[in-house]
Amino acid sequence: MRRKRWPLTVALILLILSGVALIVWQPAQEASKGQRARSYGQQLIKSLKKGKQAPHTRARRADTAVSIPSVGIDLAIYKTEAGLTYGALAELARVKANTNPGDNNYVLAGHSSYVPGVLFANLFQLTTSQGYVRNATAPYRPSDYKGGTGTGGLIYVYTLEGKYTYEADRAYTVEGSDASILSDPAAGAAKQIHLFTCPRVGYKHPAFRYVVQGHLVKVKPTKLGLQKHLDTSLTASDPTAYRVGTLTSD
Repeated sequence: MRRKRWPLTVALILLILSGVALIVWQPAQEASKGQRARSYGQQLIKSLKKGKQAPHTRARRADTAVSIPSVGIDLAIYKTEAGLTYGALAELARVKANTNPGDNNYVLAGHSSYVPGVLFANLFQLTTSQGYVRNATAPYRPSDYKGGTGTGGLIYVYTLEGKYTYEADRAYTVEGSDASILSDPAAGAAKQIHLFTCPRVGYKHPAFRYVVQGHLVKVKPTKLGLQKHLDTSLTASDPTAYRVGTLTSD
C-alpha cells in the first residue's frame, strides 16, 4: 500500500505560494510607498502654487516641494533625514538650517528603488544637456543613465515665496564620501542645483551616488515673495565650500 504524501505535498505548495507572495508583495509595497509620497508631493505643490501651506500630518511637515514633470517626480522636501521616507531631503540642512532654493547651490538627496516611480528612482531617466559625464574620481557607470543628451529637463522647486526653475546640465557619479557637490559654484557663475541618489544593483546600494546637476534659469515670486522682496538673481555670490562627510541616501 502506498503511503499518503498529502502533508508533504501541501507543505510544498504552501512554501511555493509563500515565495510567490513575497516576490509580489515587496514590489507592491514599494509602489504603494512611491504613490503615497508622490500624491502628497502633488498636494503640496498645488497648495504652494496658491500661496497656501498643505495640510501637515504627524509624519509629514514640509513647505517646499520639487517637481520634475518629464520623469514623473513630485515630492515634498524635508530638512531632516526622516523625511527621506516620504520625499526628498535638503542635504545641506545639517550645516545650514536655512538652506533654500535660490541658494548658490541647492542640494537634494533622495532614496531610489528597483521599482520605477518610487521617490528618486526615475531620476536616471532625466535628460541632461551634456548627457552622462565621466568623473575620474568615481566608478564609471554610464549604464545607469537613461536620459540621453538633448534639451535639459526642467526641475521646479516650489515654496510659499516663489517658483524656481532649473535646467538639468549633466549626470555623473561620485563616491559616497565625496562632498564636492555640496560646494557653491564660483562667484558670478549660475546658481546650481544638485540632486543625488543611490544607484541600485538588485536590492543592494553601491557605496557611491548618482548625481544630476542643473543651473537656475528663472525665479517667479508669489505675492508673498514680492512682499518679502524675494531674491531673483540667477548668479552665485560669496561662495562657500561645505564639508559634511558621507552623503545621505544610503
